[in-house]
Amino acid sequence: MCDVEAKMAAPLSTMKFWKPGSEAPGISEERHVTTETTGSPIIFNPHTALSIEKQRQKLPVFKHRNNILYLVESYQTVIIVGETGCGKTTQIPQYLLEAGWAAEGKVIGVTQPRRVAAISVANRLAEERGALLGHEVGYTIRFDDCSDPHATRIKFLTDGMLVREMMADPLLKKYSVLMLDEAHERTLYTDIAIGLLKKIQKKRRDLRLIVASATLDAKKFQEFFNLNETGDPNKDTCGILTVEGRTFPVDVFYTVSPVIIHCLPYLSV
Repeated sequence: MCDVEAKMAAPLSTMKFWKPGSEAPGISEERHVTTETTGSPIIFNPHTALSIEKQRQKLPVFKHRNNILYLVESYQTVIIVGETGCGKTTQIPQYLLEAGWAAEGKVIGVTQPRRVAAISVANRLAEERGALLGHEVGYTIRFDDCSDPHATRIKFLTDGMLVREMMADPLLKKYSVLMLDEAHERTLYTDIAIGLLKKIQKKRRDLRLIVASATLDAKKFQEFFNLNETGDPNKDTCGILTVEGRTFPVDVFYTVSPVIIHCLPYLSV
C-alpha cells in the first residue's frame, strides 16, 4: 500500500489537528488514539449554570415577547422570520400559553415538517416547563400519539397529522393558535394545510395563525393570508415580524498531513 492509500485508509481519529497561530506538532510526535466513546452528544451552552428561566431570557426572541403577543392579538396571521438559534420554536408557544391562549380547554398547535423534530422539540419544551411529556406538552405523529385530549395545552404535530385532524374537525375548533414552523420546507401536506387554513380563517375569525421560518419570503405569505379586500392598510389581517439570531464560536483546525481523495469515474462497457 502506497503512502497516499495509507493516508486515505487511516481513520480520522488517528489524524493530528492543529490550530493556525499555534505551534505546529512535530512529525515524529506520538499520536494518541482515543477509543472511548460517549453516548451523549456535545451541546454548546455557555449558560448551563443558570436556571431554565434565566436561559430563556438569554434568547434573542425574548426581547420581542410583547411585540409577538401584540401582533397575535391584533392580526389573524403573523409572519415571523426568525434566524436559526433565536428560540422561536421553543419560546413562542410558551409565550402564548402564559398569555392565556390555552385557556378554557383550548390548544396551541405547532406543526413540524419531520417527526423527529416534533418529538425532540416537545421533549425540550416539557423539560423547560417542568412537565411530564404527554400531559401539558405533547406530540402527535403517525402511529404515535403522546398527548392527553383533556390536559395537553401545547401540542406538536406533523403537517400530515394536521391535515388528518382537519378531516375529522374541518374548523379545528379545539385550537386557538396554530403555528406553522419551518414553513419554507414545502412538503405536499404543508401546501395543503396552508390552503385549508386560509379557508378556515374566513369562517373562524378568532383562530390565530403564526407562520415561522428562518428563510421565508414574508411578503408573498403576507399577500396570500391578508384577507383585507378594502385596500385600507389599517384593516390588514396579516403582520410581519423579524427576529435576529445569534452566532456561535467556530474554531478552524488543519491536519498535519493532507488527505487526498481520488474520484474515479465509472467505466461504461
